[in-house]
Amino acid sequence: MKYFELQFYDNDSYLLDVSKVDRHKYITCPSCRMILNKRSLVEEHLPTYKIKRKKYHLSVSYDGFKVVSQEFKDLYEISSWQGLAFYPVPKSKGFYLIECSQQVVLNEAKRPIEFESKCNECGLYMGVYGSVPPYIDADVFQKLKPNTFYRSNLEFGYDFEQDYSLFASQKITDMLIEHKLIIKKDLIEVHCI
Repeated sequence: MKYFELQFYDNDSYLLDVSKVDRHKYITCPSCRMILNKRSLVEEHLPTYKIKRKKYHLSVSYDGFKVVSQEFKDLYEISSWQGLAFYPVPKSKGFYLIECSQQVVLNEAKRPIEFESKCNECGLYMGVYGSVPPYIDADVFQKLKPNTFYRSNLEFGYDFEQDYSLFASQKITDMLIEHKLIIKKDLIEVHCI
């Protein structure tokens, strides 16, 4: 079974107010000012979140939160897929912020990943880059379920825009293509080593 990393397009929005001035609203590292509780802020900020660009079935905010359409959610439910939690976006009806609960560790030796400016205080990196195409060890790859979405153990990008990669089996991606929710160029094949 093949697996793919799904590509998400910018939806021209922010879930959080991430400017340097307003970061005091969040739990931040006193040294590097990285937001330490970013993933736990979803439900608190959803009531005011509005997606500006709604033409994609899979999109991502500038601050690294993934959003899907009602059509994606409907297909997810009727197909009995697993691994995602859906949070309705009240100010953008028909869209859902998603979080993935199933994590897979990427092999950093095969395709080197660049880490920029590790903070001595919190241990986070200001930037994480690389891993295209993503590599997963064979023993981990064998345990992946074809009806489940998986996320990378690392979040890629710079500062507040860091975001995990989302992976799906060919079984899932074929259905997404068939229902015209993605196209083939939206996929990067995951390599098994």
